[in-house]
Amino acid sequence: MVKKILIVALAEKWTGISRLPGGLKRAGFDVYAYAPKNSYLAKTSFLNGRMLYPTFTYARSKVVYLGIILSILRLRPDLVVPGDEDALLALQALAKFPLIGKKITSSLPGYTDPSVLLSKSKFVAKCAKWGVRVPKNIEVKNLQEALTAAPRLGFPLVVKYDFGYGASGVEVVHNEEQLIKSLSSTQKVSLVTKIKRVIKTLLFVVPKDDENGLSLQQYISGQVGLAPFCAQNGAVFAANPMLKHKTYPGATGPSSVVVGVDNQEIHQAILTVAKNLSYTGFGSLDFIVEQKTGEAYVIELNPRPVPTVHFDSDLCAQDLCASFYKGLNKQFKPHDSGAPLYKSFTIALFPNEKRRDPQSPYLTQSYHDIPKDDEVLMEALDRN
Repeated sequence: MVKKILIVALAEKWTGISRLPGGLKRAGFDVYAYAPKNSYLAKTSFLNGRMLYPTFTYARSKVVYLGIILSILRLRPDLVVPGDEDALLALQALAKFPLIGKKITSSLPGYTDPSVLLSKSKFVAKCAKWGVRVPKNIEVKNLQEALTAAPRLGFPLVVKYDFGYGASGVEVVHNEEQLIKSLSSTQKVSLVTKIKRVIKTLLFVVPKDDENGLSLQQYISGQVGLAPFCAQNGAVFAANPMLKHKTYPGATGPSSVVVGVDNQEIHQAILTVAKNLSYTGFGSLDFIVEQKTGEAYVIELNPRPVPTVHFDSDLCAQDLCASFYKGLNKQFKPHDSGAPLYKSFTIALFPNEKRRDPQSPYLTQSYHDIPKDDEVLMEALDRN
């Protein structure tokens, strides 16, 4: 039986993963965490055990590699779940380690090129080959290449760095002047800066410069959404597509209010992506439903649990955590390509909607997802 889960987290201030243990515990899992001492994840009461490490000045020092190895050897989890992109990067690096490599590889997507999971441009290119609708995307190396490529897409367009999460590394620019300002840091780099980057790559869990690419993406005018799902070896157990009704901070930021959406095209995209990546674990597709045509465009993959993954079936169509437990333990068959289950919902996310607008009507007129059964975590989220 698959029962013991170890969540590995490196991002200290990332709030999204802190709610996952509650959902996993409700589903029947025993949940453990390897996480920064001051992280929100460390504060939840739904952990069976926690291995915490001090962050000093930088949480992503490769010293955490040793901690991850020892945690896996000590706990012998049935599954390892990356809590953020940095954790996934670390786990990918440790997948070759003899004593724990098999456990890590069986817990992560099995696609032959793991960099596709973290590279926005590579992922979009693969989706196009798999028949999933995506915006036009042009990879560039510097400002000059970007200025040459921009007319092929037209303004506005989206500037995207390959590696990033929580809206980092994404910017919409409306003219050439904004594009130049956005990419000013890609111009000639000094020798000192290059040396610093080499040292940073050696000592910290970061993508190499040649893996953290840059691309320009066609701007699609429409409603942005996310489609959280869970799967094993490419077979999808459940999915909960939803639209980002409100976001914070800014238009490209994380969700603060979400509403359910019934979209067969997105459902099929989830099945296609999961199958081709031989996906295992939690993930989420970001997409845009174009305003004029109603067509759905997949724009990127979040290869880890997102902040809405803990929702139960009283809130939305499917309980992803319960479905993951049942699916891993062969208690029901994965999704087929039929119509997705759907339930209409509007949910204000805590604490993001309160941060966006303390007087927001969604805090009282829709379901406000406050972790009232997790008092220490609730106070920590509300305080920061």
